[in-house]
Amino acid sequence: MNHRVIPSALFVLSAILLAGCEQNLIEMASSWESLGCCGLIILILDIIAIVEIAGSSRTTGAKLIWILFIVLVPFLGLIGYYVFADRS
Repeated sequence: MNHRVIPSALFVLSAILLAGCEQNLIEMASSWESLGCCGLIILILDIIAIVEIAGSSRTTGAKLIWILFIVLVPFLGLIGYYVFADRS
């Protein structure tokens, strides 16, 4: 089993969970319980992505840029990393 399958599977599961948190984003924003659950999942996935980036064979500059992107824009940074990063 490839070690990259686990973060990818967690990403897909969190996307499914986020899509089903509430009926729409307005109701989701008014419910702190939903935001806490979804925020915790995003935080865990961000940490997994940062650990994966730190252990990769990228240059230090590329690692720093990806980590800053994930830290500054957690949800979009996570999606951007898993979609656009060359993780081979």
